[in-house]
Amino acid sequence: MAQQQLPPAVMKIVLGNELARQRVEAGLKQDDAAEVLRCTQQKIAHIESGSGIRPVELDALLERYGATEADKAYARDLQAESNRRTKRGAFSTRFRQHMRLLVDMEPSCQRIFSYRAMNIPGLLQTEQYMRTLFRAWRPSPSQEQIDQDTSDRLARQRVLDNTDQLFWFIIDEAALRRWSIGSSEIMKEQVMRLVEALDRPNIELQLVPFNVGYYMGQGHDYSIFEYDTKTPVSIVYLEQHDGGTYVDDSKRTAQYLSLWDQQKAAASGPEQT
Repeated sequence: MAQQQLPPAVMKIVLGNELARQRVEAGLKQDDAAEVLRCTQQKIAHIESGSGIRPVELDALLERYGATEADKAYARDLQAESNRRTKRGAFSTRFRQHMRLLVDMEPSCQRIFSYRAMNIPGLLQTEQYMRTLFRAWRPSPSQEQIDQDTSDRLARQRVLDNTDQLFWFIIDEAALRRWSIGSSEIMKEQVMRLVEALDRPNIELQLVPFNVGYYMGQGHDYSIFEYDTKTPVSIVYLEQHDGGTYVDDSKRTAQYLSLWDQQKAAASGPEQT
């Protein structure tokens, strides 16, 4: 089962990284690229960070960089696909605006690394666990809204069936000890779901036990989406109470990848988990 086509927003980031790679290989600085387009250095920085670029501007940069025909074709394909509009009725349109890129990235990336401190990751939640979480929101959502949100989240879990992708989760023990989330039966069912997930070939699960004490990044939920594109891309989603933000700056994503490695070291291994 192959990954889905890259979302347009991701393609813009891939294109930006590719142009940065070609510029560096040509021995040029952003100021040099700015002279080609007769623009500011800041605009080149925005293009390389994934803001997008017009075809005529792309062609001018590719010529200045001395790109090969293969590199030109690759960049032009990325540019064309990055302007593709989301189809009406697409699955991601069921979700709030800040969630749509997240939902599009889940089935299209090669790897997902996800850390959760106080609750179970959505891709691993049972239906009853979901419903209990949704009922905790204030003001209280309607039963119809809870049913719809639960159905949509369950549908997202189908992505786990793709064995060509790797899903790696790190969960703090606090998420398993919050028995007040409902009855112990709900948590027992949820824990058994995690045990079943451990047996899947494309899922890794680690638990950070209480006896570890304080560790880096404790309490800050995030997910990393990795793409094995020609110029590899990592995008970080930072979950927040009232929404979420995306980080694709290479320096910041590198920091989160380093944090992930530290948390893996703090967590128990899969068998101990």
